[in-house]
Amino acid sequence: MFVNPTSLSVAQLLGGQSEQYVIPAYQRRYSWQEKQLCELLEDIQLLEGNDNHLLGSIVCLVGPHGAGVNRLELVDGQQRIATLNILLHCMLEQMRRPNGSDERDIASIALLLQARAPDKSLVPKIALDSIDAHEFRRHVAKESIDKPGNPHLAFAFKHYRQWVADQSPQMLDAFRYRLINQATVIRLDVSNAKDAFKLFETINNRGLRLSATDIIKNFILGNAARFGSVALEAARVRWAEVIKYLDGTNFENFFRHFLAATLKRRVTAAYTVSSFKAVFMEHVAEASNLPERHWYAEEAAADDEDEDDLKDQENGTTEVTPVTDPALIQKMSFSEFLQRLASYAKTYGEIVRAQTGIPLLDRHLRNLRMIKSMQTYGFLMALRAGGCKDDVFAKVLHLTESFMLRRHICRERANENETMFARLCSTDPTDPLPNVIGEFRALTPSDDIFEASFAKFDFSANVLERARYCLEQFEQREHGDYSEISVAGSDVVHVEHIIPQKIKTKKARDEFGDWVGYLGEKSIANHPHYVSRIGNLTLFAGHLNIKASNNPYARKKPAYKESGIQITKELPIIYPEFRFQQVEERSDALAKAAVDIWPIA
Repeated sequence: MFVNPTSLSVAQLLGGQSEQYVIPAYQRRYSWQEKQLCELLEDIQLLEGNDNHLLGSIVCLVGPHGAGVNRLELVDGQQRIATLNILLHCMLEQMRRPNGSDERDIASIALLLQARAPDKSLVPKIALDSIDAHEFRRHVAKESIDKPGNPHLAFAFKHYRQWVADQSPQMLDAFRYRLINQATVIRLDVSNAKDAFKLFETINNRGLRLSATDIIKNFILGNAARFGSVALEAARVRWAEVIKYLDGTNFENFFRHFLAATLKRRVTAAYTVSSFKAVFMEHVAEASNLPERHWYAEEAAADDEDEDDLKDQENGTTEVTPVTDPALIQKMSFSEFLQRLASYAKTYGEIVRAQTGIPLLDRHLRNLRMIKSMQTYGFLMALRAGGCKDDVFAKVLHLTESFMLRRHICRERANENETMFARLCSTDPTDPLPNVIGEFRALTPSDDIFEASFAKFDFSANVLERARYCLEQFEQREHGDYSEISVAGSDVVHVEHIIPQKIKTKKARDEFGDWVGYLGEKSIANHPHYVSRIGNLTLFAGHLNIKASNNPYARKKPAYKESGIQITKELPIIYPEFRFQQVEERSDALAKAAVDIWPIA
């Protein structure tokens, strides 16, 4: 591997008119947040005298330079370069305002943002071919974007625009000088794509380990380069599709589920990379000709395992070895492997976002998301990608809702869920119901256990969406259609605590009334044990203004009576008073109903 490292100031890095840095389509969305944005500003502002600041390194895949604009593909460092691009654009806007800066200073910044094409036209010095490209151009043009596809990108422009607007011309000039002359970047030029992608894995940015997705991406592209230019271009295109399909989801979770669907067994987070590499080497026909086969099977670090994973390994209840029986492996071409990966990513994105385009399926998928059923996604992806018919898939989703809610309410182990759903990935997608029903019946908590657990379950803040789901189902069961609740969303219809979450502070008393006095003796001690039970929760639209009152529940009842949500409207009728005893009674009643709503398969 030949690497040509060069230390360059920002002026040297971006000053040449014949080079253009390209952020390719296979790179993920811009993701820097406020912490990283502020750190960049502070690092430059704190420079003293002639001190230099190292912004970091970038890896560029370069070819022979010729006349005109030479495109340098950014294999690593795209977040840093994109941020620098945003900051320079925001500075240039401010400097161009009346009485902003000297024309020569303005020209010095404009030079860093443009390259000159052979026909003398100007092109962006840093070009985005990624999923953010269109939105980036709109931000540069200061066009209004009501719902940004990438909120991180929108925030970066907003944050830097505000920062430069707050600086005096003198301060901005001083910052500009330090940024372009005293901030340096180590540029690593690599002419061979295979080496460029492998080099990426050895680079540690600010002491942070690379994500599993970054390593997998470079593993795929690096080996594609070994297979030839046609394979490399196909890999770039397919990876760009994967990025698009998974936008807004957790990439690492997708790869774990993809591997579970492939291997038919649970894969822990720590073994995602090594398992993916092993699957690639075993399943891709062209991989048999690759050298250094041992390089693709490193062991995962022990400190990556969570406590449950380690217990599973000690008890022999989880398989972490990625190797499959050679007799069962169906070899496929590299192109087929890429197509399968992209197809699964498309299906996974639709499942996680509940956007299959089929209302019944999307409602069930939304419900699973509210329950917090991530462990099901690999199996559901395998079914859907495997050609499971819509009506059968709907039945599987309905059964899965009941199964997962019962398991969660009874606090069964999530790892056991993952293991079971990974095992179900071997099910025939054209006829999955017999296997699904058999597995679910074996692991579903009994009616008695579920009813008792449901009545006492603590629907705390981190699982409040699970409570919302349950309340929606109660509303639908008792009073028919609940589509208005679903369509309105949590911004309009929220989960209401009948006895408020806070009762003892002065602010709580002023806002919610004297619940301490109303609830009686030991109210403060008993409050935490009852406030998050299902019996104390309902659905409500709008805001309750209780004011101070000796009977705060009486002040709530008129608003409840006016509610269009029947389970809320009936509260004052069924419960003229509402204290801890009523919470317990209502919890028990809803728990009995829950057994019927979420039956055993």
